[in-house]
Amino acid sequence: MTRVLIVRLSAMGDLVQSLGAVRALHEAQPGLELHFVTQRENAPLLEQLPFVASVVQHDRRGGIRALLGTTRSAMRRLRCEVALDLQGNWKSAACAWLSGAPARIGAAGPWRQEPWSQVLLTKRVVVDGPRHPGLVAHAIVRELAPSARALPPRLVATEQEVEIAAQTVRDAGVDPGKPFLALLLGRPGDPRSLRAATWNEAMAGRLPVLAVLGPQNDDVQVPSGAFVLQQSRGQLRRLVGLGEVVRRCGGEVWGADQGPTHVLAAAGAKTTVMFGPQDPRRTAPPIGRVLQHPAPPACMPCSRMRCSHAEGPVCMNFGPSQGREASAVPWLAGEQPAE
Repeated sequence: MTRVLIVRLSAMGDLVQSLGAVRALHEAQPGLELHFVTQRENAPLLEQLPFVASVVQHDRRGGIRALLGTTRSAMRRLRCEVALDLQGNWKSAACAWLSGAPARIGAAGPWRQEPWSQVLLTKRVVVDGPRHPGLVAHAIVRELAPSARALPPRLVATEQEVEIAAQTVRDAGVDPGKPFLALLLGRPGDPRSLRAATWNEAMAGRLPVLAVLGPQNDDVQVPSGAFVLQQSRGQLRRLVGLGEVVRRCGGEVWGADQGPTHVLAAAGAKTTVMFGPQDPRRTAPPIGRVLQHPAPPACMPCSRMRCSHAEGPVCMNFGPSQGREASAVPWLAGEQPAE
């Protein structure tokens, strides 16, 4: 049996986006034994996925010492024949090289975050389209499985995780058995985060609003009248369970192009993703509704983590009823992901 190492260290949303391709690889080549290396904080997302044989958890806080020490040793013990670099930077390419895999496959320079890191690969893949994590991942896995389908990512919660998430929702004051709106507020300083126009539209709607806050959201101003669910560090599995709760009760998720939104969408929740500074062609989920500002400012798209617009991130100040549908994700054109 051929052992394959999948390298996708971060970020949370990009890791989720790549999972459809990994699932498609397993479907097309079930004889391959697929192992993953990712950052420790993202590893829980890979639980309950039957096509992942094992996960090497990289401690990013350990820096180069951890990469050359425990991470390298764990990868070498797997004795993988092939390493697939789905990320495209120096650290991920170094992981592929340090794993000892004789065949190291990844995207060619124009589709990498750090183009020169391709020198550590033995095969570079030209991608037909933009540098979207899902598109790039599918192009790479097709080097091993040319017939691999375009599949969306799917995260699976256990019944126990669903029950825990439902109880958390109940403790916040919302009935998990009836439709509700999960509103992902995001960090105040992040220009991608939802703004007042979205909050106001949510509060004026027919569904009870559950404001979902991350571990770094203690200083977020919660819309008046909203119920609050505060996530803590190490609770990614609870987020997967929440996505299943939303799906089962017929609720909705509104969020920005941030990791938690992609997790809930992949867990099956009906999701609307609000795009402001980002380019949907690069990061839009293959499942979910994608909206942009109806009259975007000239500075879009923008990848800066601090907004330079005189009035702040005005590109995010719109509600779903005002947003315009973004163009279809290019890599889905003519090849709609199968369920």
